[in-house]
Amino acid sequence: MKANELQIGDYVNYRGQIIKVTSLYDKGGSNEVGWSDKESVWVNAISVEPIPLTPEILEKNGFEKVYDEYKLPNYRIKWKNYTNLFFIVFTGVDGYWNHVGLGVIIGGVPATLDYVHQLQQAMKLCGINKEIVL
Repeated sequence: MKANELQIGDYVNYRGQIIKVTSLYDKGGSNEVGWSDKESVWVNAISVEPIPLTPEILEKNGFEKVYDEYKLPNYRIKWKNYTNLFFIVFTGVDGYWNHVGLGVIIGGVPATLDYVHQLQQAMKLCGINKEIVL
């Protein structure tokens, strides 16, 4: 991975250990991710891997499966299983439900939400500060 793909608070995998990113450094050729356990640890960002987003993780975090979607009650958001897109659902001025799809841009190319850190970032963008349970 690259440090600029991550944000403070994102969860990633480092050698089989789930870590929560507490610091990032992406400058002058250095590309590092840091976290704090008993002491501060820094590793090259290419040493960390994203955690795949699974239906089990969504369900652990309060998403409810309804047909081919996972909805997070009280937030009016959903994750479509077949597209891996994150949707913000709102009521329009005409009273009908409207949907806004939120994708992820990686290297200028639209991508889907396939990983836990991407879901964390999308939720933050929606103003949802919910701690993800893994």
